[in-house]
Amino acid sequence: MYSLPSPFHLRDIDAASDGDQAFVRALYRSSRGDLLHMQAEADFIEQLIAMQQRTHELGYRQSYPQARQLLIERDGAPIGRLIVNPGAQALRVVDITLLPQAQGQGAGSAVLAGLQAHAAAQQWTLHLGVNHANLAARRLYARLGFVAESEDPIQQQLRWSAA
Repeated sequence: MYSLPSPFHLRDIDAASDGDQAFVRALYRSSRGDLLHMQAEADFIEQLIAMQQRTHELGYRQSYPQARQLLIERDGAPIGRLIVNPGAQALRVVDITLLPQAQGQGAGSAVLAGLQAHAAAQQWTLHLGVNHANLAARRLYARLGFVAESEDPIQQQLRWSAA
């Protein structure tokens, strides 16, 4: 497992746990401000968010069948989710999402530092993608030593290596 400094901790998501599944749904919903602020009926927006979440989850499972889904916790309470896929001499951060109220408080840095330490110990690289519009995440990744590997109009692919 990836070691994090206190008060942060990672644990596997329990697919059979109603609490874990409810948190993952609430987390996804909290990340969709674009849909939450649409001019539409509330029921329609909730259905759209649920559909988008199912589509994302299916895409993750199809593209990264070996990925681990982990809850990010602070003092035992879930504050986010990490999906990480181990590969041949590399780790891929498929997704990292934090509740809005947990952002900017060190959780993202702690998670990424834990992944970097694990990757360095294995002599692996660490890869992730970030949307161009996500300026806070891009600043964090640059501060942690990630460098651009490639990009398209929507995302930039980043790489980190201890070497």
